[in-house]
Amino acid sequence: MAIRDLTKSERLHAAIAEARKLADSGAYHDYTDIEYVLRFDQGLSDASALLDSQAMHRDLNRRCADAREKQGVFAV
Repeated sequence: MAIRDLTKSERLHAAIAEARKLADSGAYHDYTDIEYVLRFDQGLSDASALLDSQAMHRDLNRRCADAREKQGVFAV
């Protein structure tokens, strides 16, 4: 079942889990990249609203940076 087909509460939890998974992949620079993927690639048109808090933005940005840093360490 796609995230967009869930109830609002379920959508919020699923969107946060997916956003964290994407951030931890190291493939994204910051939360804006992740919101874009959720919105346009996964069809979650309200991704910005679901992830709209400074705490969430900081968490995703930190996860993105940590994941990219780990990839850099392993690439050496």
